[in-house]
Amino acid sequence: MERPKDDSIRVERLSADQQRNSQRVVWLALTLIATALAIAFLLYVSILVYGVMQRM
Repeated sequence: MERPKDDSIRVERLSADQQRNSQRVVWLALTLIATALAIAFLLYVSILVYGVMQRM
């Protein structure tokens, strides 16, 4: 069995631009999730306030 000429181990790494883009995607996803949760919370509170106002 012959040995390959290049016996080094290759490490595939993302370039700096690719790392920045992947971080932007993560931040965008977190921002969208946080926004959806904030809207859901405000809707929940408004429904509770509406229910309390109807009982008065």
